[in-house]
Amino acid sequence: MRMRDHAQVVIIGSGGFGASTAYHLARRGLRDVVLLDRYELGSQTSPRAAGLTSKVAASELMVRLVHEAVETLAAFEATTGRSIGFHRVGAMRVLLTAEGESRMRRDAALAQSLGVKVEFLSADQAERMAPHFRAAGARAILFCPEDGYFHPPLVAQEFAAAAADLGATLLPGTAVTAIRHGGGHIRGVQTSKGPIESPVVVDAAGAWSALLADEVGIRVPMVPTRHQLFITEPLAGLEPHHPIVRIHEPSVYTRPEQGGLMLGGYEDHPLQIDMRAQPADFQVRDLPLDLGVLVGLAAEVFTHFPALRGARIREHRGGLPTMSPDGEHIVGPVAGLGGFYIASACNVGGLSLSASVGRALADLIAEGSCQPDLTPFSIERFRGRDLDPAALRDACARAYARKYTKA
Repeated sequence: MRMRDHAQVVIIGSGGFGASTAYHLARRGLRDVVLLDRYELGSQTSPRAAGLTSKVAASELMVRLVHEAVETLAAFEATTGRSIGFHRVGAMRVLLTAEGESRMRRDAALAQSLGVKVEFLSADQAERMAPHFRAAGARAILFCPEDGYFHPPLVAQEFAAAAADLGATLLPGTAVTAIRHGGGHIRGVQTSKGPIESPVVVDAAGAWSALLADEVGIRVPMVPTRHQLFITEPLAGLEPHHPIVRIHEPSVYTRPEQGGLMLGGYEDHPLQIDMRAQPADFQVRDLPLDLGVLVGLAAEVFTHFPALRGARIREHRGGLPTMSPDGEHIVGPVAGLGGFYIASACNVGGLSLSASVGRALADLIAEGSCQPDLTPFSIERFRGRDLDPAALRDACARAYARKYTKA
């Protein structure tokens, strides 16, 4: 598309959060929206995600957001004519300890109270539903039939394309070199292809978000953190309609993928990346991977997935999601700098949540308020309690490690 020199809204970063925000702004009738990215659209962490949804969460805000997000993704093709490969297969959560069961029964009750369908399965029911799974010592198995999976590379790309269908401007290969501001207000951005004047700028730049916010004197407390998964060669009996299965205590997830089994999980000592130390042309594809981490996690769940023993690995990939020290997203306006919004700290769930976060952020930009209220995600919650770099890294690592066991 042709370069623009002005816009109502400039969104930096075309991952799930950024692309969805552009789409929902355009859907509201704001056609003068620019979505730009230093690389190809939706090309960094988003296509390397697992593509899982989860309507069960620990807070009312998160349940409302994921409930909306799943239904938006499920209806996306009917709404836009664009497919994201959504399969509503349901999702199991397998609890191995009394503590885990207690926490999941609490979360299940919360989900039910907000209109989400969930039920506890017997071991026989679970194994019939997922023939590749063995309950083996599970204390409880929660099932949500409304969950599903999607094809990760399509989500950000199709949100962006749908935004363009509605009049938004897409500018891949356009790096932001400075954020222009003055008098406590955003004025626009300087890019590698020229300036764009705008009263609103959204920092949705993923692993690069904190670097951009630094340009305007705002410290975003988050750490880019490697997350990996693998996909096996096809396994006998595994079908696309089989459900997602999460084993909570080891924090491992699986789902069908192209005849094989996808497995990913949350290691104890994740690799964290200092973006300031990376070369200027760094991309997520340059991230060093370590299959040994996944082999170790897989070994912890062989009892539950016996077909993994000796299975050949067809694909090994990893992304660079951003973790916050409290494990919550950072989304919303920044006090003291009118027109500047942040959509970051995806905490490994950003792509599946992007449909509702983008809608809510679009409402905030257009109207000044949204439902549900995103105040708990505000960066202002960190004001006055800055962590030094080492403490921040440690807190973010704790938020990531064995993520499913966190309350």
